[in-house]
Amino acid sequence: MRQVVDKRLFWCYITTVRFNMSKDKKRVQLFTRIDKILGSSYDLNKVIRKIYQEIGKVLDCRNFYIALYNRDKNMISFEIYNIDGVEEDVAPRVLSKGMTEYVIRTKKSVRVNSKLKQFCRKIRVTPHGRNARSWLGVPMIYKGSVEGVMTVQDYEHNNAYTEEDEYLLNRIAIRAAVVVANTRLIEDEIKRAKELEVMNKIAHRLTKSLDVGEICESVTKSIFQHFSNFNVSIFLIEKNIVILRKLSKGFRDEVPRDLKLEIGSGIVGTVAKTGKKIVANDVSKEKLYHAYGQTSTKSELVIPLKTGRKMIGVLNIECDKANVFNSNTIRILELIADCLSVALHNAHLYERSQNSAKELTVSFTIAKSLISTLELDDVLNTILRVIRDTFGYAHIAILLIEGNELYVKAAHGYGTGVFKKVRLKIGEQGICGHVAATGELFYAPDVLKVPFYHVFKKTTKSEAAIPLMIKGEVIGVLDIESGKLDAFTEQDLRMFSVFASQSAIAIENARLYDETKELSLTDALTKIANRRHFNLVLENEFKKARSYSRQLSLGMIDLDDFKSFNDRYGHVAGDKMLIQVANTLKDNLRDTDFVARYGGEEFVVIFPETSHLLAQKVSERLRSAVERKQLLIKGKGRKKMTISIGVATYPTSAETNIGLVQIADRALYQAKRRGKNRVELA
Repeated sequence: MRQVVDKRLFWCYITTVRFNMSKDKKRVQLFTRIDKILGSSYDLNKVIRKIYQEIGKVLDCRNFYIALYNRDKNMISFEIYNIDGVEEDVAPRVLSKGMTEYVIRTKKSVRVNSKLKQFCRKIRVTPHGRNARSWLGVPMIYKGSVEGVMTVQDYEHNNAYTEEDEYLLNRIAIRAAVVVANTRLIEDEIKRAKELEVMNKIAHRLTKSLDVGEICESVTKSIFQHFSNFNVSIFLIEKNIVILRKLSKGFRDEVPRDLKLEIGSGIVGTVAKTGKKIVANDVSKEKLYHAYGQTSTKSELVIPLKTGRKMIGVLNIECDKANVFNSNTIRILELIADCLSVALHNAHLYERSQNSAKELTVSFTIAKSLISTLELDDVLNTILRVIRDTFGYAHIAILLIEGNELYVKAAHGYGTGVFKKVRLKIGEQGICGHVAATGELFYAPDVLKVPFYHVFKKTTKSEAAIPLMIKGEVIGVLDIESGKLDAFTEQDLRMFSVFASQSAIAIENARLYDETKELSLTDALTKIANRRHFNLVLENEFKKARSYSRQLSLGMIDLDDFKSFNDRYGHVAGDKMLIQVANTLKDNLRDTDFVARYGGEEFVVIFPETSHLLAQKVSERLRSAVERKQLLIKGKGRKKMTISIGVATYPTSAETNIGLVQIADRALYQAKRRGKNRVELA
């Protein structure tokens, strides 16, 4: 009898082992099939539906949904939402206090097998929809960020989901999160490509006409097509009056077509006067705003149109929604304004002088080169070659500013290697150095009569140098030399100004292209986050703090007497000290904190979900750690450095992220005034 019982137990054990092995095999096969699905397409909806079908083979998915989380808009949207086996269309919603939001905030899976209402009251959430008996939700996490939530529910049975079900769904969610994140990255790249395409189309259209009306029509139409919710108007300055020249079709109310404004009147008139853009994301709070008949406007962006330092008009963008102008949109519209400025200037030149055929030919050739490539060397060499070939000027150079010096970036007619080691001190050496300092065109009919003339070519007798300017700032100089005395006419100098403006735009476009291409977020010296990275993180943390009513602290840090340290021990030692301080700060922060180099000898620390007093405590720890650390300087021994820290906290110190930085900076100043090497609270 005993043998019979043992035999039965043995076969039960064997059956159980086979069953578990079969389940493990099915699970591995499931993950294999899902991995194939994830790599099959970047169509997010298509991938999610295939995943749903596979999950349905191992779990009851009659009540199932996947919610995707948009961090920028703080909203969730539902790619698939099934109730009792029927798919429903559920509208996106702003993050609230539901169960899905709870999973997003905690970044942890939640499995409730009974008493869901009681569980919700305990964690202070309000469930949406019907009351389920069993609920299982898991976060879709990629690189520490929640991309969405995957959820199954059972409205009829308690204890519907096991720990194994939770593990299985978590593994699937991790895989799905990769696709969601990659899809979003691809969408961003497509968006940037479309923006570049829009810029190229606008630049191409602007090269096709010299009629002011057609140019304005082309720009307003292009902006209206790309930003369908924007209303566009262009104002030109004529005899100290700002005159409306073009309106897009988007304006709802009747705006006077013969509208004329005084310089300094309203936002448009103020920009025409100051030459500086104004961003009003809520016009109801902007004292300068005038409606001029357009009562539905909620936000407005006004960008100056310039050639060199001369104001020629403004590009005005309005929208019926508030807070629509982000940094990326503003950057695109500013580039459009730059292209429009060049086009308008070319049109004015054409209107004033129909006989300047060469000037117009060169201007258009250069303009076309600006949209043919974004490589700086190619564009600048094309500009110089066209000027030389069309007008016969043999010696031409473009010099750029680096620090307090000018160096030659592109040149024609001087021979190989002439400028290899040439550096001109701004304001001290040569006509180009003088122009870089003053920002004004300088013409020398006889270079020998100019006391600060610097010899590049011994045969040079006259020289013209024109500043390259972007938004009122000198970035370089266009220099043209001749072997003849008084070789250049007034018309020549006017042409050179046009070429200089176009060269400046080419340089700026190339710089922006390089920035977009590299997207560097790390400080080159200290290898910690740079200021751009800090701005992105602060904006994100501030949104979270404001959304969830949590505190956010900020510490502004400055090295005490760092200039004296540099003067005494040299810049190499100064750089080493900056690196040491950066590493010390990084090593003594909590995992949740974020440190960045703000600029020069200034650092900044973000303390998420941290009170005023706790931020002070951590800051004091940082101050003490830096003070204890010593740097060995060859021949000078070991040297110490101290820091001063100013701390501010949202919402007690400031209500905006910009305000938080300003208040923390004031607290830092107070720490400096009170003796340095201390932490000061705002």
